[in-house]
Amino acid sequence: MESLIVPATLDSLESISQFVSRATGQVGFDDHAAWQVQLAVDEAATNIIQHGYDGESRGTIELEWRLIDGCTLEISLRDHGRRFDPNQVPSPNITAPLEERAPGGLGIFLMNQLMDTVEYTHSATYGNTLVMTKRLANTGANVQVFALSGRLDAVASQHALERPLAAIASGANRVLLDMAEVTFMSSSGLRALLLLRKDLLAHGGELRLCEMRDHVYEVFLLTGFTQVFTIHQTREEALAAFR
Repeated sequence: MESLIVPATLDSLESISQFVSRATGQVGFDDHAAWQVQLAVDEAATNIIQHGYDGESRGTIELEWRLIDGCTLEISLRDHGRRFDPNQVPSPNITAPLEERAPGGLGIFLMNQLMDTVEYTHSATYGNTLVMTKRLANTGANVQVFALSGRLDAVASQHALERPLAAIASGANRVLLDMAEVTFMSSSGLRALLLLRKDLLAHGGELRLCEMRDHVYEVFLLTGFTQVFTIHQTREEALAAFR
């Protein structure tokens, strides 16, 4: 789970996009599903900025994502702008000629087409809350994906592995570590990964690694850890192996 609070301005769309990228990456969506979530959240945030706050930069948007039952991504957007229920907006007639179509409604239409569920609630305390969900394609795997980055050494390893360790403590039993952005691996990093693996196995789980850079893989090769960890070339290959 992760949250983000940004000013309700169009300049915040880039930060929101990065937030969504982290969510879809950690959950394990493929590129197409990740794009669908990106577009849906962008449309929702843009509606809040332009219609909820009239583009006047006088409020904030609070975003939060979480993984439900290991297979469904839930993203919520909360604001205190004008009350607006997207479910009350009629769907656009996309078969009509462009010049005959009524303005508006296309963004909400896209949100409903791209996500599995779109729900809106309002309360005096919490304001407007829009919750959207999208289910992983490989629902049987219940794989949680964590994209690691930077150095895995005596200093950085503990922080880098906080999220997967927390997920394991919460019951995750199938974990994939995407190593594509890991730039350095020391013996301390190997030790931290070994302890994580031990913790996961103690819970009856399974750990896989993928997308290693050549010099990082060489450290595993030199130490014999390629015999300890299951390492895949691509994320897609690793996810398929969990099935």
